[in-house]
Amino acid sequence: MSSSDDPIEVIPLGNGRYQVTRGTKRTIAFAVAGRDTWVFLDGRTYIVSDTPDGSPRRSRVDEQGALTAPMPATVLKINATTGQQVKRNDVVMVLEAMKMELSIRSPRDGVVKAIRCEAGQLVQPGTTLLELEDDPSTLREPQGRPEQRRG
Repeated sequence: MSSSDDPIEVIPLGNGRYQVTRGTKRTIAFAVAGRDTWVFLDGRTYIVSDTPDGSPRRSRVDEQGALTAPMPATVLKINATTGQQVKRNDVVMVLEAMKMELSIRSPRDGVVKAIRCEAGQLVQPGTTLLELEDDPSTLREPQGRPEQRRG
């Protein structure tokens, strides 16, 4: 079992594909270059971009980007419906790109607000696939006492 302290080895395979090894776990990542570089790994989309001041590149998980197409792909299967509650890491959609299946996972718990594509559709990088909103049943009530009315 690998831990977050294991070194990461990245080997370029060509055509935007990389073999990523951490501990004993080996996966394939996809990178799409443009203004920013999008890296698709384990159902998550990471964006690596230059900062305006020229400092080193940095990476972040983009929750909105996690629900957009990371590269040109065909929508194979949609596993969610509008109004459905989903949990973090649920596979909400499956894409096919470069003869490989790419699982799109929910970046957080929520409710599917809208599905913006359909099975069989060819989507381009950055195309919104699904909109997710917070699940109202999981939102906490504000802490503290209610205000007293003056009357």
